[in-house]
Parts: sequence; C-alpha cells; structure tokens
Amino acid sequence: MKKLRIIIDVVMYIFFIILMGHHVTGNLIHEILGTGIIVLFIIHNLLNIKFYKVIFKGKYNLKRLFLTLIDILLLFSMIGIIISSMIISNDVFAFLNIQTTSFGLKLHMLSTSWGFIIMSVHLGLHINGLINKVNKKMKNSTFEYIYYLVFLLLLVYGIYSFIKLNFISDMFLLNPFKVYDFDESPFIFYLHVISSSLFIALTIYLLNKTKRGGKRIEQNK
Repeated sequence: MKKLRIIIDVVMYIFFIILMGHHVTGNLIHEILGTGIIVLFIIHNLLNIKFYKVIFKGKYNLKRLFLTLIDILLLFSMIGIIISSMIISNDVFAFLNIQTTSFGLKLHMLSTSWGFIIMSVHLGLHINGLINKVNKKMKNSTFEYIYYLVFLLLLVYGIYSFIKLNFISDMFLLNPFKVYDFDESPFIFYLHVISSSLFIALTIYLLNKTKRGGKRIEQNK
C-alpha cells in the first residue's frame, strides 16, 4: 500500500509539472492530464482516509499543526482546481455546458499557482530520507564539493526561475490572465518549472534541517 501511495504521488507530481505548460501541451492534452490528476487525487485521499479520521484527535504540536495545515491547503487548492476546471473546460467537461467566466479563469489561475507552491512545500517535507541518503554517499567522496555546488546552483537557478515564471503575480491575481512566453522552448520552460519547485522543496528541507540541528545543539548544552 505504501508503494502504491508513493507511485500515485510521483505520477501526480509529474502531471502537475506538465500541466503548468498549457501553451506547450495544448488544451485537449491539458484537460486530459488535468482529469487524470483529479482522479489520482481522489484515490490518494481514499488511501489516506485515516488522516481525516484522526484530524480532530490527539494533541497538536507545532510540527503536526504545520503538516496538517499544508495538507488542508493542498486539499482546498485541488477543490479550486476541480471546480474551475469544470467551469472553463472546452473538451473533457464540455458536456456540462457551463459558460466560461472570468471568475472561473481567475479561480483556476489562483488555485493552480497556490497548488503548485503547496505541492512543492509538501515535497520538501517528505524528501528528508532521500536527501540524507545522498548526503551520506557524497560526504568525504571525490564528488562532495561538486554535489554541494550543484545543490547551491539549484537553489539560485530556482529563485531565478520562480521570478521569471511570475508566480507571485498568479498567486495574488495581479494580472487578469496567465502570461506565457511562446518564443521560449518547451525544454527551457519546464526547466524553469522544475527548478522553481525544487527551490521551494529544498528551502523547506534546509529550514527543517536547520531546526533539527538547533534542537540537537540545545540538547548538547
């Protein structure tokens, strides 16, 4: 069951990355993949139904409160994506015969941008094990400093990509419509998208690691 959840999460992440490029995939593929991620999200929630059963049980420390908040915000973002997708659909949900509105377009831009950010934060909270394994392999190895340099470059390029993709504008509806650079190659565009996501995830990882390191220092005093 755990492997199935991981596979679903990975596929959802890949789909979400691809979906950020509506201008690259075209509308039909965009809506098909969007429908796929909705189905996977429903399955994901059914597999993690225990989360909802215990949400009002037990004590909440700061860590549990933060993790729960992220999960709830991701849920709300997905609900916004589902509703707005039905409103603005021209293919998959066209049978609903819902007229596309400015509200639907804005809700879609708002929910997808925030969904992308929260998904990346969620990723950063669950990659500790993977990065720690890589850290152990690279430490005191020939490629140790190259590894640290690549890590730093990912963060720097991620910041640049985040700014270039204008996520802040989308998150707070500063522009009425999503703006794409149609002259940019799909490879470079998706490199920006992945870099932005990794920048957020790695930042969360570093903050989490710093917090844990601080606790160890306090315990040793």
